[in-house]
Amino acid sequence: MDRKAWIVVTLCAVLLALSLRESSKNAQALREKELEKQKQENEQVENAPKDKPADLTVEPTPVPEALGTEESHELATGTNVFTLSSLEGGIVKNELLEEKSVYGDTNITMNDLGLNRIGALTRLSGESLEKGYYKISEGTKTEDSITFIGPIQNNLIAKKTWTRASQGAGSNHRLTFTLELANTTTGEISVKDIAIFSGSAAPAHHGERSNYLNFFWDENGDFDSETTGYFSNFFGADPTEFRKSFEANLLFTGVENQFFATIITPEKPYPGTYRAKPAEIELPDERGNKKGTAFNTYLSLPDETIPAGQTRTYVFDVFMGPKNNALIRTLEGEKGEVMNYGMFGWISRPLNWTLNGLSNLFGGESNQWSWGWAIVVLTLIIRTLIWPLHAKSTRTMKRMSKLQPKIAALKEKYPDDPNKMNQEMMKLYRTYGVSPMGGCLPMLAQIPIFFGFYNMLQYAVELRNQPFLGWVDDLSQPDTVGHVMGLPINILPILMAVTMVIQMQITPKTGDKMQQRIFMLMPLIFFFFCYNFASALALYWTVQNIFSIGQTWLMQKLPEPELKTSKKAGKKSWMQKMADRAEDAQKQRQTQQRKGGGNAGQQQAKPKKPRGPKTGG
Repeated sequence: MDRKAWIVVTLCAVLLALSLRESSKNAQALREKELEKQKQENEQVENAPKDKPADLTVEPTPVPEALGTEESHELATGTNVFTLSSLEGGIVKNELLEEKSVYGDTNITMNDLGLNRIGALTRLSGESLEKGYYKISEGTKTEDSITFIGPIQNNLIAKKTWTRASQGAGSNHRLTFTLELANTTTGEISVKDIAIFSGSAAPAHHGERSNYLNFFWDENGDFDSETTGYFSNFFGADPTEFRKSFEANLLFTGVENQFFATIITPEKPYPGTYRAKPAEIELPDERGNKKGTAFNTYLSLPDETIPAGQTRTYVFDVFMGPKNNALIRTLEGEKGEVMNYGMFGWISRPLNWTLNGLSNLFGGESNQWSWGWAIVVLTLIIRTLIWPLHAKSTRTMKRMSKLQPKIAALKEKYPDDPNKMNQEMMKLYRTYGVSPMGGCLPMLAQIPIFFGFYNMLQYAVELRNQPFLGWVDDLSQPDTVGHVMGLPINILPILMAVTMVIQMQITPKTGDKMQQRIFMLMPLIFFFFCYNFASALALYWTVQNIFSIGQTWLMQKLPEPELKTSKKAGKKSWMQKMADRAEDAQKQRQTQQRKGGGNAGQQQAKPKKPRGPKTGG
């Protein structure tokens, strides 16, 4: 390089060194400024106003989490054991003493796979506001309650009191959470961005379907929920979290899996923000761990500020327990929608009530098979109630089968005119008083009953761990008796398919061959539909198939219905009148087209004006 190049390189090196030195000075000044700010915050806590509540006095320097010791405390009820911790001052887990896991003899636990303790204070983003372990307030640690106290990062002092619910519906599954936030500084502090961790939910076992995992809320009586599908967007990027601010009051929020729910109810409802975030977790299984999804939820505090030297108190009712229909509907605040029965809830609710009554009739807890017998008897009751429809359907199908030769003749007579053939077929039905829809009535009546029963069984926590018939260990799970090449062998769905095939074989055949083939596919469809579902559903369907077989056999013993001309043969139905009107209108259009010739419907061309003679040039 020449001399000029060396000069440029030297100047650049000097400038770079000066820049690095200046950056180091700025970084040092910034660190000193942060240390001074922290020192001032500590002095504010030490010099807090003397008129603050005496029971909120804490040491100004919190113990770092890594150096502290966690203290646990249990609040036990008749059916639950709530474990609370001095870390985050909230519920670590809730053990349900009367609910066994599908894996061994361990009890069901709730929130044990959550990111936080219920009642933990965070920002809406999920960032923790806790500064270390809470201290247990002296004299508050009893069998009925406990109080945690400590500072949080925005200079508020938090006091968390957990108390067993002494009365009211579901008191064994409820705690009262009282949160007091004291402002010990000289300025006001906003709590708009503060949220409490409101619980988590994960599948109870790896086979639980993803649509059973939900988070929900009730805005001024308008219940709504979201499931795992919210985080699976086929068009565009998948959302990483759910967050919604509500203008109306939030009456309650919660999170649930198939059989258990956590419900947070503010004592004084307020407009707030609700947030849910999915997390990938490991679920145990008899053949090893498998991945699953859990929901972690957060509920904001009211949008308000706490003036200097004042305290704000927020009270929440925390329910953690089974989604028992009778129990959930007795909770305050119209929480029945948590059962998620859907549009057939008007059928599911009385079915659940009847099922519980029948179980008690068969001995309840003293009889291990009481729930299985309750399902059998409930099925027989339903089938008996729709017996008249089934009997009428059978007679109609027999008469339809006797009309098949006449229908076949019409198809041969009008092979190229389907409209005419349909008109003649309707006339034939009217002549003999046969309704083509008569054979479908029982099936149509069973559809809402089936879905109502299906929805009820989805969330019937009462069926968990209830055995039946010797090989069924749990009516809420498939009745798997073994595996062949990794595939489960479930007995009841196989019996269901076999009995359905037998029922169809003895049922009078109607319709053409294609319709009959489609009808014969139904056992296969229901077999796959019910194979990995609760054995209670397969039990219901099998019992009703056996009942239908007996009913059809009995109907076949009765005298065959005669194919007679109906007294109302001359009267046309509303559908027939509409068809006749359509046919008359079509005939009028065809007549007009024939009169108009080939140019009918076409616009005639306008006569052209005569053109003058050409003059040339």
